Amino acid sequence: MNTSGVVTHLTYTDTPYYTEWPQVFSDLQSLGVRHIRDGLTDLPPGSPIFAEHQQLIRAGITTDYVIPYDPSITPQTIEQFAAQVQDMEAIEAPNECDILGDCGGGGATGIANVVNFLPTLQAAAQDLHVPLLGPSFVLPSSYLLAGNLSSLINLNSMHLYFGGRNPGSAGWGEFDAQGNSFGSFAYWLDQSAIDAPGIVPAITETGYISFPATTTPYTVPESVEALYVPRTLLLAFKNGYQETFFYQFLDDPSSPQGYGLLRSDMSEKPAFVALKNLLSLLSDPGGTSFTPGALAYSITGADSNLDHLLLQKSDGSFWLVLWLEESCWNPATDTSIAVTPENIGIFLDGSHQAVADYQFDSNGNVTRFNQPMSGSMTSLTVTDRVSIVQIEPM
Repeated sequence: MNTSGVVTHLTYTDTPYYTEWPQVFSDLQSLGVRHIRDGLTDLPPGSPIFAEHQQLIRAGITTDYVIPYDPSITPQTIEQFAAQVQDMEAIEAPNECDILGDCGGGGATGIANVVNFLPTLQAAAQDLHVPLLGPSFVLPSSYLLAGNLSSLINLNSMHLYFGGRNPGSAGWGEFDAQGNSFGSFAYWLDQSAIDAPGIVPAITETGYISFPATTTPYTVPESVEALYVPRTLLLAFKNGYQETFFYQFLDDPSSPQGYGLLRSDMSEKPAFVALKNLLSLLSDPGGTSFTPGALAYSITGADSNLDHLLLQKSDGSFWLVLWLEESCWNPATDTSIAVTPENIGIFLDGSHQAVADYQFDSNGNVTRFNQPMSGSMTSLTVTDRVSIVQIEPM
């Protein structure tokens, strides 16, 4: 899947992003993401950060650059920066102007300022032939205040955080006009349609605060994050978000602790391992010019909590991803919730057969099992951990 990315802070010189760059670069390659999200910064000539971004593009990793609110920035400023870093894949409007106060003030003032800044960003994006992502907001009311931005942006920028809940949660707050509850994928799609109707959204921030064990409400153990992170990416893809950036790549002292896929000592959390294995299994280097086909199949024995996604690779194989979209953790009480496994049957047409089942565990590791057929049917047990059935033409 080429829809995943991570948020980084390469210019934070007091963090491992800067002091441990060779290891950061190696780990980005190991994870398998092809996109990072960082910020445009006024760097001195010859800064090593320019060379780092040039390393990234040579490795096939491109950067979505968030442009800070600064009326002195011109299209030429952005274009000159792009020429130096060489890895710019997109420009993004300033971050969370409705609450942070970094846009000349928060609230309505910050929203008005970022909207008035968009034509500058649009001119640079058009000159550079890259998409412009709209401004991200925290408060639902901000989308209406921003007005219709569809003529100015190419993608909308959304921040989805689940507060320790499972990513497929139906929500936990107010309902919008479409009947979707705050916190759900559907709710934020509805908000995106308010200020950017007809524009595809991207999730430029999502993630979990995780620790090896936790008693802090609305954080999760690392073993739970390992289950929820792959499902977040899969559900975002199913719901039509173009990209999903996880906040953030590693824990650093300049940011809230616990969000990193890597710990501050650069060791891998289970969620890092899980995402790495998911991307590796579903990768398809030959799929850039490939038009997927169709597979006739049906699933029996499952209840409404079964979620699944069918993908195809350029070699003709299908990869059916299955999981129970249920919560295994109560974030308010910091207690585990038992998820009952389900036995299902998968019926295929006469020209395909299941050959393997890849099962994830709470450490992010994957075990491959042979998947036998009984006539046109194969059976397996599904849990809240991702399973991937490999299906080949006969």
